[in-house]
Amino acid sequence: MTKFLAKPLGSTWYRACTGLLGAGLTLLAPAAVVGQTQTPQYGTAPQEVAYPGPMPPSEKAEGTFGPLKIRLYGTLLLNIAVSDSRVDGQDIPLWASQDSVLVPLPDGSTRRAGELHDLVFSARQSVLGFTLSRANQTASGWNPSAALELDFFGSRPVDIRLSQARVFNEPRLRLAYLQLERGMWKIVAGQDNVILAPLDPVSLSHVAVPLGATAGNLWGRLPQVRLDHTHKFGETSALFQFGILRPVFGDPALSDLPAAGTAVDNNPGFGERSTHPFYQARVALSRPMMGSTATVGVAGHYGKENVGNGRNLDSWAFAFDLNLPLLSRLILRGEGFVGSNLVSFQGGVLQGVAAVSVAGPPARLDPIQRIGTGGGWVELVVPVTLDNKNIFYAGAGTDDPRDKHLLPAAVPRAKNSFVWASLFRKLTDEVTLAFEWSNWQFRTEAFAGGRPGPRGPYGSANVFNLALAYQF
Repeated sequence: MTKFLAKPLGSTWYRACTGLLGAGLTLLAPAAVVGQTQTPQYGTAPQEVAYPGPMPPSEKAEGTFGPLKIRLYGTLLLNIAVSDSRVDGQDIPLWASQDSVLVPLPDGSTRRAGELHDLVFSARQSVLGFTLSRANQTASGWNPSAALELDFFGSRPVDIRLSQARVFNEPRLRLAYLQLERGMWKIVAGQDNVILAPLDPVSLSHVAVPLGATAGNLWGRLPQVRLDHTHKFGETSALFQFGILRPVFGDPALSDLPAAGTAVDNNPGFGERSTHPFYQARVALSRPMMGSTATVGVAGHYGKENVGNGRNLDSWAFAFDLNLPLLSRLILRGEGFVGSNLVSFQGGVLQGVAAVSVAGPPARLDPIQRIGTGGGWVELVVPVTLDNKNIFYAGAGTDDPRDKHLLPAAVPRAKNSFVWASLFRKLTDEVTLAFEWSNWQFRTEAFAGGRPGPRGPYGSANVFNLALAYQF
C-alpha cells in the first residue's frame, strides 16, 4: 500500500481520470444507481440539509411559526484520536510531519516527530444550524428560503490570566445564504460550498475540514452569487451551475494573510486586489434508480491574484466528480482534478505559488511562479447490512504538485497521499458510532543547484479515530 502511494502522479493518473469520467457518462445513459447512503453535500435546498455520516435521522426537528417553517439541525460530536507519529492539523490531520524533524521538549531534550504519539479528545467539530422557508410555497412565484450553519472550530483567544488550554474555541460561520427558487431555477446568494469539486469523503473525524483536504480533495466555503438550472430529459436530469465567488487566496508563500488581531474583511488580499471574482461553473447528469441517484459532473474554475504593478497570476482548475454503483451493494464515489495556483481550495498541498524573496531596492519577489498540481480521491461505500445501519467505507487520495514548479523556499511540499477505512454503526436513529483508520504519506522536495533534486525529508503517520455523534 505504501509503495502504491509513493508512485509519482503522472500521465497514468490523468488517463485514469478520463477513463472514469467516460465510464460514468456511459453508465448514466441507460440507467443508474442503487442505494446511495450519503446525503448530497452540495446544492441542497435548506430543507434538505447535509449531515456528516451515512444517514440523517428519520424525524426532523421542525415547526411552523406564523408564515415561516423553521427547522433546527445539528451534529453533537465527540472525537477521540490517537496517532503513532506527529501530524500537522492535530485533531484534523492534514499531513504527517517530517519524521526527522526534532521537536523540543520542556526539559531541554528533543525527540524526532516520528517518535511522538498524540492522544486528542475534541468536541469542537460539533455543528449547529437552522433553515427558514415559507410555510406555504407558491406554485408560480419565487419561493425564498435561507440557511445558517455554525461549528465551534473557530479561533482560541489567548487569556493573560488563564492558561490558553482553558480558553474555549469561538463559534465559526460555515454557511449563511438565502435562496430563491422557482420551478427549475434557483438563485443562491451568501456563503455556501464552492461549485468546484462538490463531494467530500464520508467522515466523522473531519467535519470542520473535509477528509482529504491537502491530499486530493479540493473544497471551500466562500461568499458567492450562484445560478442553478435543472433540465429534465425523461428520467435523466442535467444540472447547470454558474457563479461568481469572493477571490480569496490567503497564500502563506506571499504573506497574503491578515495581520494579527485584525479581521480578514479589513485586510483585502491579493485576490481581492485583482478586482476579478472567482468564476466557477459545473454541469452534472443525474438519473434516479431504486430511490437513489447516480451523478457524474464536470466543473471549471478561473480566478486571478494581483502580485505586482499590473501583474496578475491566474488560478484555474478542471475537475470531475462521480457517484456510481459498481454492484448492488457497492458504490463508487470520487473526484479528480488538474489545475494551477489552487491554494484557495487547499490544492497543491496548500501551495499556490512558489516564491523566493530577494532583498533589493525595491524589494521584490523574484522568481515567482504558479504551482501546477493534480490529484483526487476515490471512495468505496459498502452497506454491510440490509437496513443500512452498518456501513463500511474505504478509499485513497493524493495531491501531487509538479516538482519543476517548486522553489527552494521554506519546505516545498512535493506530495501528500493517504488511505483510509471506516465503519459506521447506527446505534439508534439519532446516535452513530464510527471507527476510522487513516495512513498519511508526506514527501518534501530537496534541491541541488537551485533545481529539484533528490527526495527531501518525508513523514508517515497512522491515525485512529473513534467518533460518537448525536444528530437531530
